[in-house]
Amino acid sequence: MFALRPSARLVGRVVGPTRIIAPNLAATVSRRGIQTSRFQLQKKDQEQKPQSVLNDDLLAKAGFDLEEPSKEGAKSSESDAESDKSEAGEQGRGNGEKKKRRKRQSSSDIKRERYANWFYIFSLATMTGAGLYMTREWDPAEPKDQTQGIENGYTPKLMYQRFRARWHNMFSYFEEPPFEDLLPPSPPPPYQRPLTLVITLEDFLVHSEWSQKYGWRTAKRPGCDYFLGYLSQYYEIVLFSSNYMMYSEKICEKLDPIHAFVSYNLFKEHCVYKDGIHIKDISKLNRDPGKVVMIDTDPNCYKLQPENAIPAEAWNGHPDDGLLQLIPFLEYLATQQVNDVRPVLASFHDKKNIPVEFAQRVEKLKTKFYADQRAKNNSNWILKMLSPATGSQVKFPLDTIREEGEKNYVRFMQLIEEEKEKIRLQQEQLGGQTFTLKDYVEGNIPSPEEQVKMQLEKQQEVEQLYEQRKKEKALAHQQQQQDKKN
Repeated sequence: MFALRPSARLVGRVVGPTRIIAPNLAATVSRRGIQTSRFQLQKKDQEQKPQSVLNDDLLAKAGFDLEEPSKEGAKSSESDAESDKSEAGEQGRGNGEKKKRRKRQSSSDIKRERYANWFYIFSLATMTGAGLYMTREWDPAEPKDQTQGIENGYTPKLMYQRFRARWHNMFSYFEEPPFEDLLPPSPPPPYQRPLTLVITLEDFLVHSEWSQKYGWRTAKRPGCDYFLGYLSQYYEIVLFSSNYMMYSEKICEKLDPIHAFVSYNLFKEHCVYKDGIHIKDISKLNRDPGKVVMIDTDPNCYKLQPENAIPAEAWNGHPDDGLLQLIPFLEYLATQQVNDVRPVLASFHDKKNIPVEFAQRVEKLKTKFYADQRAKNNSNWILKMLSPATGSQVKFPLDTIREEGEKNYVRFMQLIEEEKEKIRLQQEQLGGQTFTLKDYVEGNIPSPEEQVKMQLEKQQEVEQLYEQRKKEKALAHQQQQQDKKN
């Protein structure tokens, strides 16, 4: 027992430190094994993943900005120093080290940037040259109203004034109508109407509404056809739409398919653009402003010539007789041969109520007229005895004018119906006359003179066919009348 104590003490000395060192050694071995196995798994996963054909060089040529590949510990050494360095490097990057980016430019990118720079330089030089060119001295061909008050010279003030005047004139081109005269010259006196009537289209003759169920629908105002047809014998009617041509042209064609009532159609493109609004300038119509009457629902449209305008309430699509109420006054204005309509329009207190105020004036004149006629007949008792019915035959002048206008309107509508029938027959006759591509290739197309001759012959055939059908209709009507009598 005494001999074993030193060995036990020796074992205790050896084993004691072994118990202290063994845990650290086991942890180190386990950590290395884990790192080795983790690296092997990552390497195995990378080998198993499909490799993309888009490498860094191809992406750089396509214009993509690539990040620098991470310099993490991709290779693991079996030595402890290399694993410690990789762990320290990962911790250092995790504490806020920023990733560096590098921009790769291909040859096409460099060319593109060079061309863009040249374009900017060229644009700047062009604008500078154009600006200096606009400061040049006045040319003799330039309009006098533009050069008025600005002299020639190359002082900074005069150059700026000339630049500003030309700049303003360049933009005013888009504010003016496309033509200086919107209408052709008036026809000769036998065919010339005494006055010109400019009528708006939207919310006066028609009204358009949109609904989710039906979409856009356009309603024609009651009495529109009679209004246009009756006044066309006194006025040169011009429809001036407040909308663009692409939207309003079809409506105008529906109102007057054969252009019997309306002489001309104008649209928003023919307005003057000023202060942010479109204005219907009647001074551009190539007509005497004193013989032009305008009817519109928007005060901005007749802003330049309010003395020629008859304001009207916007029609909301409900049935009314607003158009028929305007006819007596417009008929009176055209039949009295006035030299200037503006004083006549200015004599009314409220232009919106012209039909009502005019009816009151006519009633007073009619009462006075018949009173004067009765007084005249009573004073001349000899004439009364000879012709007792003379007083009853005298009519009020405006009533006589209205009766003549109604007769002319009836005859005019008959002519229009005949013309529509002729047009329909002509379309039927000419509908089958077509030329194929084979005719064009073989040269079987008649000459222009032959085509005109053929059209005249077709026109004569249409006239004969129409007269024949007209006689047949007359005979059928007489037969019906005889059958009713019998």
